[in-house]
Amino acid sequence: MCDRSTLTRHERAAEDLQASLGEGITASEWWKPRYNVAPTQGAPVVTLHDGQRTLEMMRWGFVPFWGTEAGAKPPLMINARAESLTAKAWFRDALKRRRCLVPADGFFEWRKSGKQKLPLWFHPASKQLFAFAGLWARARAPSGTELLSFTIITGKANELIAPVHDRMPIVLADSTHAAWLDPSLDEEGARAMLGVPPVGDWVGEPVSTWVNNAQHDDPQCIAPATVQGSLFDS
Repeated sequence: MCDRSTLTRHERAAEDLQASLGEGITASEWWKPRYNVAPTQGAPVVTLHDGQRTLEMMRWGFVPFWGTEAGAKPPLMINARAESLTAKAWFRDALKRRRCLVPADGFFEWRKSGKQKLPLWFHPASKQLFAFAGLWARARAPSGTELLSFTIITGKANELIAPVHDRMPIVLADSTHAAWLDPSLDEEGARAMLGVPPVGDWVGEPVSTWVNNAQHDDPQCIAPATVQGSLFDS
């Protein structure tokens, strides 16, 4: 599961996005560092339109086309399991036609210790920007208002994440970004890209419980924890 992420790079946001996600991606006036991106909030998502990569703000939590109809109560689909993407029609359709990149530089998982939820911030030690594999949707309310939303695909955890959680968001290698967005890539080819991400230079750092509150979004969210010992210890 993945329900919190970070996108803290700011000073060189445009340069980082272009280097990692493609030329033409630029930072907009809404750009700001994010230390605790949470479900239902807006987050930047990269899609491909007419061959051009576009950065758009979308709601985290996939809303299918019927989700904005009167009386509709769609589930909060913040994640989509890689193993069952074809089981739901809306995910199956998005896998074929509406794949996206979700920029990030880290994500959080929690380990329970008694009644406490102790957070860890998983990220590349190099502080490199990366992208989650995502799917996006467009829904339109009866009023005509358009809602763009996305979900992050998850799979089995690698050796770094497994001691804390059995699943993790799928991080796409930089070399696969173009293929993932390419509309000519078929469903089988897309699913083949959703393997377990290698550990590489990633680390898991115990951080402040300040991040437990989804309303907190500041550098304290990734401040080192003050507790003693490793959060991986049982």
